[in-house]
Amino acid sequence: MRLGSKFRILALAGCAVAALVPALSAEEFRLADWEVEQAVPSPALAAVPELTPGDFGLTAFPPPSVMADTHNVEDEALETAGIPVVPIPQPSAAELAAIPDDPPSLIESGKPDPAITSERVAQQLRLMLARGNDRALQAFAAFYLARAYQPLFVADGVLSPRGQAAVTRLSQSGDDGLDPAAFLVSLPEGARNAEAVAKLELALARAVATFAAQASGGRTDPRKLSSNYDVTPPRIEVAEALAEVAKAREPGAVFAALDGFNPPHEGFRKLRAKLIEMRGERREMSDTAAGRRDVLRERNVIANLERWRWLPRELGEAHIWVNIPGFGVDVMQNGRSIHHTRAIAGRQDTQTPIFSHAMSHIIFNPYWHVPPSIVRNSFLGGARRDPGYLARRGIQVVRGGRVVDPATINWQGNVSGYSFRQPPGVRNALGRMKFMFPNRHSVYLHDTPSRNLFGQNQRALSHGCVRVQHPEQLAEVLLNLGLPGEGWTGGRIQAMSGANERTVRFRQNLPIHLVYFTMAVDSTGSIVEYDDIYGHNARIRAALTSARS
Repeated sequence: MRLGSKFRILALAGCAVAALVPALSAEEFRLADWEVEQAVPSPALAAVPELTPGDFGLTAFPPPSVMADTHNVEDEALETAGIPVVPIPQPSAAELAAIPDDPPSLIESGKPDPAITSERVAQQLRLMLARGNDRALQAFAAFYLARAYQPLFVADGVLSPRGQAAVTRLSQSGDDGLDPAAFLVSLPEGARNAEAVAKLELALARAVATFAAQASGGRTDPRKLSSNYDVTPPRIEVAEALAEVAKAREPGAVFAALDGFNPPHEGFRKLRAKLIEMRGERREMSDTAAGRRDVLRERNVIANLERWRWLPRELGEAHIWVNIPGFGVDVMQNGRSIHHTRAIAGRQDTQTPIFSHAMSHIIFNPYWHVPPSIVRNSFLGGARRDPGYLARRGIQVVRGGRVVDPATINWQGNVSGYSFRQPPGVRNALGRMKFMFPNRHSVYLHDTPSRNLFGQNQRALSHGCVRVQHPEQLAEVLLNLGLPGEGWTGGRIQAMSGANERTVRFRQNLPIHLVYFTMAVDSTGSIVEYDDIYGHNARIRAALTSARS
């Protein structure tokens, strides 16, 4: 019996799985022309360049199916990052001579053959993993070496119940916002013998590991999508993924193991449930205005699910949540918001970056140390035209730690040795306090004297920092979390006001996550949508479309 090169994984899975998971052709995953058009950035984002394979470190986008013996550059990038090169044990000449011939099975395809024992498959796995210098196989080799090359997904020449459950769950990966075409497995030509079954084993292991990597860390590289993303997705590596599946003995446990590779956050789970609901309501893709809107909305849900995968898997029992498109700050504790306030975020040209950090202290009555970009783009021109410009704005010029009279400075010459600051007071751009999590972006939360701006719906107005509407209330909540037992009250916080800077440091730092979600599910189960103010949804849609194509 021969197996064709296009023979899908189900050929060896048995009739039960074949009935559950129909074979899917590449054509069924092809995007309609209009769907591609909807996925790319709109004219307002014309400055976004077209994404190429090089943007993802590839020479070309990989084919959709995962071949057991095909080198996949994208897989290598996902699976080998940070994995040390370890020597793969090579069989000795005597061991090779002792391996018996591997005759083809005489049993009809899809039926078990007890003659294809796990020992014979293990021998073939060892040979396959010892062959060549493919770094992408390093993690697989280490995993199988630790289990004496015993297969994980096959038994008696066909898929075991664990393997069948894995195939079924991978076929449902569209419900996770992933592309099922990435997890289809093909077999090369050859007889159904221990070698072919070992290739099936390794192909399915690769598919599971790829699913784990994408489910946990996403399909895109956020740093290549935008310089304003400063995140490192928590990608689950090969050995950890396969070890989790190995613990599962029953099909239900296999499903749970693969489900567990997705982000554990309630916000992700609720949005994923909405995607499943949308896909169920839209039974087929139609080239109509309504159909296009439905597909685009699904694509936006998937873009938001992708960003959930970039977050740390542990957000913190108590943490600060700054959703930039929603222009809001929430203090979260035990999964619920205990304080909410409106916020102002960065403009399109001075975007608030996306990253996670830890808040460590609050500065009351802060000096505003003017960023070099504002000095360069605004203050220098004003001072050159009018020597009294800085004084009228309450800006001090400092050199060597001492305040300098602006009238004594030659503003037409080199002023690189000067710094600029605004002392505490009612005119201070930072208001009465700033909430600090020292980071390389010099971004923080702060008060503002321009309270009227919080009445606007569209509040992308700042130079990048986040302004908060009710800083005193936010400070009270955060100080009681960061300094438990000290009894911080509104009155005590008011008493901190004055002409001098005062710093209060937390004993317990609080995780803070500056995030970008244009869709969320509220307490009533409805989707709340926000404008894609920075075009991040469009970039992710374009990247996912390019990868799929």
